[in-house]
Amino acid sequence: MLGLREPRPDQGWAGAGRPVSSELARAEALFEQGRDLFLRGRYQDAVRLLAAAAELAPTSVGCQFMLGAGRWNSGDTAGALYPLALCVYLDSEHASGRFALGVALRELGQPEQGAVHVAYAAYRGNRQAAAHLGELTLAHCPDCGGPVTSGAARCDGCAGIPREISAPRPRTWSWSHLRSDDARSRWTLPYEQLADLGRGHLTRYAGHGDHRDIDDAVAYLELAAATASAADRPARLTELGSAYRQRFACHGLPADLDHAIDCHEQALDQAAADTPEQVIVLANLGVAYGARHESSAAAADLERAIGFLERAMAAPTEDPDEHLSAMASAGVLYQRRHRAGGDEADLDRSIALQAAVVEASPPDHPRYAGRMANLTVAYLNRYERHRRLPDLERALLLADRAVAATPRDSPALPIRLAARGSTWLQLHLADLPGESGGTRDRPLDRALDDLRRALDAAPDGQLHVADVLAELVRAHLVPGARHMAPDRRTLEAWEARLKAARGATPSKRAVAGRNLGVLANVLGEYDLAARVLDAAIALTPAVPLRGTDWTDQERRFGEPRGLASQAFAAHCARGEPLQAVQQAELGRGIQLATVLDAHDDLADLESELPELARPFRQVRKELAAGSAAEAVLWDRYGQLVARIREHPRFTRFLMTPRVEELRRAAGGGTVVVVNSARNRADAILIGHDGDLKQVPLPDLSADHVEAQSEAVVGSAHAGLADRLGWLWDTVVGPVAEALPPGATPRRVWWLPIGLLGMFPLHAAGHPGRPGALDSFVSSYTPTLRILAHAHGHPAAVARRQLTVALPSTPGLPGLPGALTEALDLHRRHPDQPPLLNEDATTSQVAAALSTATWAHFACHALADHAAPSHSGLCLSDGMLTIPEISRLAVADAQLAYLSACSTGHRSLEHVDESLNLASAFQLAGFRHVIASLWPLADAFGAVAARTFYAELSGTADDAPGALHRTTLAMRDRYQGRPDLWASLIHSGP
Repeated sequence: MLGLREPRPDQGWAGAGRPVSSELARAEALFEQGRDLFLRGRYQDAVRLLAAAAELAPTSVGCQFMLGAGRWNSGDTAGALYPLALCVYLDSEHASGRFALGVALRELGQPEQGAVHVAYAAYRGNRQAAAHLGELTLAHCPDCGGPVTSGAARCDGCAGIPREISAPRPRTWSWSHLRSDDARSRWTLPYEQLADLGRGHLTRYAGHGDHRDIDDAVAYLELAAATASAADRPARLTELGSAYRQRFACHGLPADLDHAIDCHEQALDQAAADTPEQVIVLANLGVAYGARHESSAAAADLERAIGFLERAMAAPTEDPDEHLSAMASAGVLYQRRHRAGGDEADLDRSIALQAAVVEASPPDHPRYAGRMANLTVAYLNRYERHRRLPDLERALLLADRAVAATPRDSPALPIRLAARGSTWLQLHLADLPGESGGTRDRPLDRALDDLRRALDAAPDGQLHVADVLAELVRAHLVPGARHMAPDRRTLEAWEARLKAARGATPSKRAVAGRNLGVLANVLGEYDLAARVLDAAIALTPAVPLRGTDWTDQERRFGEPRGLASQAFAAHCARGEPLQAVQQAELGRGIQLATVLDAHDDLADLESELPELARPFRQVRKELAAGSAAEAVLWDRYGQLVARIREHPRFTRFLMTPRVEELRRAAGGGTVVVVNSARNRADAILIGHDGDLKQVPLPDLSADHVEAQSEAVVGSAHAGLADRLGWLWDTVVGPVAEALPPGATPRRVWWLPIGLLGMFPLHAAGHPGRPGALDSFVSSYTPTLRILAHAHGHPAAVARRQLTVALPSTPGLPGLPGALTEALDLHRRHPDQPPLLNEDATTSQVAAALSTATWAHFACHALADHAAPSHSGLCLSDGMLTIPEISRLAVADAQLAYLSACSTGHRSLEHVDESLNLASAFQLAGFRHVIASLWPLADAFGAVAARTFYAELSGTADDAPGALHRTTLAMRDRYQGRPDLWASLIHSGP
């Protein structure tokens, strides 16, 4: 039992160790005999047989439950807790097990993890544990766990209340990793000696990094915390929490971070207030939350971490180094918050805190090198933001000192070498002159040397392997590095290292895979590029889709920007258009697909196969954090997917879309997927019949695309006429020539990948010549699946028109044309009163939208490029945000016209996710959405809306044609002003 590791709930009897068939048969026979005796009330005889069965099949949920119930009914409280807890661990949804365990724990008056460890220790003969169990049973109320008067059965507060036994959901237990020889000889030691043993293993792990030491340390410290006296328990819990956090750094199991936080929170609850010990407890709790944020990207964890560390810095202490440790940890987290939110004050505070810590730390301090390394990264971040040379010089000096102070066999050496390599790389990119042979000579060579050494020194399971590899590959992509390009054997070796980097989170591995794929594409190694990039995209099922908010998700999905684009280019280079489109579809719009549940059919899975949906979600959650046990997790993931696909409804679960599915998305026209990567650019045409057609775009340069996109962010109007001509020459013109002959204008849907989504492809052309408007009736779609979803949405007959207008919005310029626009539409369709000015509140608009089939908004909108989920419609009492709109699920919704600023504009940092107000209304259920790529003048917006509704034949399905005719009319009326007529776009079928 003590050697049990990560039992698998779906294995039933055949648990860890996989008993041979004869043992399995004997276990089943013993179980049946024991259950029969239990049902006849012969509990002690039943326990004897069930215990024997449990020894043969320790991961049988039913056997553990019956054994616990048998011991409980025979009066063996200590013996009952452990198998009942193990039953719940093996199956967290086992209702009877949860109920029985809840009853048992409440009878002890301590419904927490420690009671189970105490019970097992007592069962193994630990005298302290047996005494502690007796104290728990006699001194605590069985209902609330509070103290009771001597001789009383319940506390005063519960005595008059009718007793109700509930079944609380216990926290997930971690089980001891002690080897059996250690376990048998040491379970009975006093807790002080157990704590000493745990600390000894921690010290040895810190010096040599042997995972067996951290496993043994956790095992000893678990039991020490469970059996410690009340006065000493906060200190033991703090030690145990720190050990769990260090084991997470070794193995990457997310449950260890949850356990660490549990331990530190219990320690904080039990520690006396305003004592020196509180500094340690608060600091450790902050560090644990910080570690979980790094794993999960949940912003709430980061805020909690900083809050606890600020409290630690303010708490009294007799040891100044405790404050320094809290300051150092807080400095790292302020720096992380700056990277997420861009607040300069966070970065300045990070540097101030860490600089003070380094200044106060003597060179012989055991954490001196680490503190210098963290300050190196902070100065480097500030240099990258402001390009101030003194920051780069300080970073290089600190990086040198940190590496020099780090022992050659230290597990921290790889990440410190990588930090120095990154600093050298920035020095190379700064193109600063250096004396030949001097300390700054040949910085790129020095960067590559440090980064190679870092990768060589990092073991495969280390959390930072993917980061080091990503930076090494990036160094090979900078200007001046081409003559040092790695050969195929080296690329293959790096691919192998990436596959083995199981300790890193999926998003970090995706970034490393993207960089390696870019380099392979540039070097013409297209087979390797396609392998690496496809593998990186395959990690997306493991990226956390739920459990974090929209901002957390968009930040995580934005990290490997350009991944789908590079995979598309690699497959195009191999002449594989179908695979190019499939990978682009899997690697983009993940957050949108999550809301629709189109990405993995989880909504239907939970409805029809909940017994498989639950473990599938759990294994995805475990994969999301990265784990050294990833091979086992992916094996479990594959088995679950295979079992799901056995059901007729889910035969295509999580598979890439088939070519016929892609064609259905095209309806009666052509979907044009357009991509530009570092080494090539292509379009792929998908028609409702015929093969996919690949169209090379040799004149489309990735560097030019990037420069033009930055210009668009600066000002969408400046140079627009030239930009439309460039789009015709490089993209739209070649596509028009490649399409088969037919009547014009032809129906097309543009699906631009990456930065190309920033541009008005529908309006491309040179002034005075035929262009896109003369060739196509254009629409846009973020993904093929969303387009297919819209095609499958039935058209509604009834038109229930909602009109919202805010001529006056608090704190924003007036929009006098909005009132005219709204009243004109309301006269035509007086279905319900318009919501104007102060009546247009977020709650009233959301409620009205839930019953409307058509909606028109004439108001301001805010586009937040750093965090698109913060974008929304500006209403009288605040903002109706993208997440709030997306969750509406409007039945029979047909057309939304967003006569507001930048409602169809994409964020530069999140182009692959296409998060904007137009896509939000599509997610809410509207088949057709009219939006704007940039702000329109108030008067012109009213004219465009009036013209659109006049052109509309009466059904929402005419929206793309009506907008096309409107744009043509506006182009004729405002020649030479594409900023007025090229902004409006249509999304939908």
